[in-house]
Amino acid sequence: MRLPSVRRLLFERVGRNDEGFTLLEVLVALTILGISLSVLLTIFSQGLERARDNRESMAARVLAQSLLARTNAAADSQPGQMNGQGPEGLSWHVLVTPYGSRGDPADAPFKAATISATVTWQEHGHGRSLTLDTLRLLPADTAH
Repeated sequence: MRLPSVRRLLFERVGRNDEGFTLLEVLVALTILGISLSVLLTIFSQGLERARDNRESMAARVLAQSLLARTNAAADSQPGQMNGQGPEGLSWHVLVTPYGSRGDPADAPFKAATISATVTWQEHGHGRSLTLDTLRLLPADTAH
């Protein structure tokens, strides 16, 4: 009695009425399925990670814009600085500094000031920051 070869078991159908798949076909199909699923899961997890990063960046941008608006709207914006902690681990720093040079006319009724809002946060173990700047006119007696 002769035993069937490995090639025959893997590649050839044993019986004429056999309608099933060979072992090799099943293994190839499972391998393709496994690779496809791993690629899809990788893409999905990267998408979630990017969405979280974008959410943190947007929260920092909104905080910086609100700090600029609040400082710009304050009637007594004096040159100086303020620090604080925001939501979601965001820390912020607002700096109001005189703008221009000493050669500007001393009798001008207004002086310009730079308002700078910086928001910092941690992303994947690395420090990230966002800085927004604007100019504001101040009465001449408060800009120095």
